[in-house]
Amino acid sequence: MKGKSLLGKLSLIALFAIATQSCKKENGIDNNNVIQRPYVLYASDAVGNIVNSNDGENFRTIFSGDGKPLRALITSKKNIIIVKEKTVFFSENEGKVFNPIKPILVQVPSTILWPYFILDIPSLNRIYICNERIGGVAQTAISPENGTYFNPDTSWTENDTPLIMESFTYADNKILFGYSQTGSLFAGNKLFAKFEKDKLWTPVSTDLPITTGEKYYLSHVGARLVATDYNAISVGAYYSDDSGKKFKPYTGLPVGKTIHCTYSAYQTLLVGTSGNGVYRTSGTAFAAANSGLPANTTVYSIVAKDNLYKNDAINKYFYIATNKGIYKSEDLAKSWVKVKDGDYRLLY
Repeated sequence: MKGKSLLGKLSLIALFAIATQSCKKENGIDNNNVIQRPYVLYASDAVGNIVNSNDGENFRTIFSGDGKPLRALITSKKNIIIVKEKTVFFSENEGKVFNPIKPILVQVPSTILWPYFILDIPSLNRIYICNERIGGVAQTAISPENGTYFNPDTSWTENDTPLIMESFTYADNKILFGYSQTGSLFAGNKLFAKFEKDKLWTPVSTDLPITTGEKYYLSHVGARLVATDYNAISVGAYYSDDSGKKFKPYTGLPVGKTIHCTYSAYQTLLVGTSGNGVYRTSGTAFAAANSGLPANTTVYSIVAKDNLYKNDAINKYFYIATNKGIYKSEDLAKSWVKVKDGDYRLLY
């Protein structure tokens, strides 16, 4: 009996030690409440104002707009890069001043309807951006210096060159994809891939459906390549598990409702529609995920953020920019809470 009693006491002591360790304090600070890696959320509204927040609830204006919306907003290390009309601007002082990139170096075609024409890839130390073609030759530009200057990307094969690369995505298998809606110079290819940083772009023979009016932009879920039809003419979005050779359709998306944005994080894929809110999937069948959103919500942009705490706990969030304001989700995009009023178009 004494042995059992002693064993019980030791077990209680061990449990207490584990519980104490889980909320361990260092220098009187509770690690459960100390954020080790915070995030910064950037947003831009319909008149070009830029705001940011460290918690998704308290926002401050860092740049006042001129009445025109931005076409793209990204960050690269400490720099902020924006696109207004055709011009690319960068800020090295948290948005206090934006300097333009000379049009002779890069100008974004006005025909592109989505913001995915620019992509920062930190692991490659490069920003890729669509550039207006000169003399029929593609002029994709790259920046190895976080958007402070751009050089022409001349890494095309002799076999083919895209006319205009209108969207990019860098999949988890470290393949960079680009899509040229207008085709290519020699063979009519639309999908291109770069398998290593310093390798040439390679045309990919694909069965992605092209009938009438589809306008595709690229994204990805893990190593899965996703092509979204901005016009949602029939299916809305397709996926490929073989680097773009064969595509299969997603199901459940509304037909004829503009799909402004596609975004994935935490094994969840989201799309933002015109007037029908958000759709989500963890597989291949989408379903509406509009709990907390008002009727007729248009979703223009989606982003994920997370807080890493000193006890290694991670809080995961999704944000959406809509015509009704900025909304936040703490349950992997199943429900939403408004955190800021306004008509917002971009998030990063």
